[in-house]
Amino acid sequence: MAFQVSTLSQKDFVIIQITDTHLLEYPHLEFVGMQPEQSFRAVIDLMRQQHPQIDMIVHTGDLAQSPTPVTYHRYLEHMQSLGIPFFQTPGNHDDIAHFPFHESDPNQPTVVEIGNWCIILLNSAQPKRIDGKIAAIGLEQLTELLKQYHDRHIIIACHHHPFAMQSTWIDQHKLKNSSDLLETIQPFSNIKAILCGHVHQDSVNTWQNVVFLSTPSTCIQFKPQSEKFALDEEHPGYRYICLKANGELETQVYRLSTSQRLKSSEVLGYD
Repeated sequence: MAFQVSTLSQKDFVIIQITDTHLLEYPHLEFVGMQPEQSFRAVIDLMRQQHPQIDMIVHTGDLAQSPTPVTYHRYLEHMQSLGIPFFQTPGNHDDIAHFPFHESDPNQPTVVEIGNWCIILLNSAQPKRIDGKIAAIGLEQLTELLKQYHDRHIIIACHHHPFAMQSTWIDQHKLKNSSDLLETIQPFSNIKAILCGHVHQDSVNTWQNVVFLSTPSTCIQFKPQSEKFALDEEHPGYRYICLKANGELETQVYRLSTSQRLKSSEVLGYD
């Protein structure tokens, strides 16, 4: 089943990528000296101030640090209150038993039609593992979807990063079958971008005219090009993407001007 956000074709669309919210079970709870809930809501407020017209929000995983029904319910309530279509795919900290999937089969891609564009969300999370892998059935379904939507401009989104960040510690936990993903998409010339989260930083890479984008977390940030786990001083943020009717896209990262100070580098179970 495909979700349809808009049937208009000769129109530019604004989508927002948020990622790695790491929400806790209750909004007042803290970790690493900050409240993920407060930071998440501040990023959403900034997003709404900067962009009065948003067509769609994509969350690329690690929605929860405490992946309980209470956490997910509160997230869904807040997102629904915005009145903007939103979609999410899980990260390594999420629990697939409680995660709000859009399809009954967790390995089935979520497909969103928006004008001349199609957004495909893939599940790269593996139970009880930090690194990622897209299941073989997921790649097979992606191939069929790319054939089906050969006349659309395509964006693919998943949690884990296919491209190395040149950070030894986080690159251990990347998408382990990224070569299979690249082999799957290589025959298709209409794929414009691949979005990911997981790395808590902004990055841009290009491969065969496909742009690979990672996006800052709405909470803590990871220091780029770091051999060992380290936090960065950058503020939380989100990614703005404008989808043009002609198949081009424009993108920019926006960050909060201030954020809570961190007390410790021992966080998230990566180090």
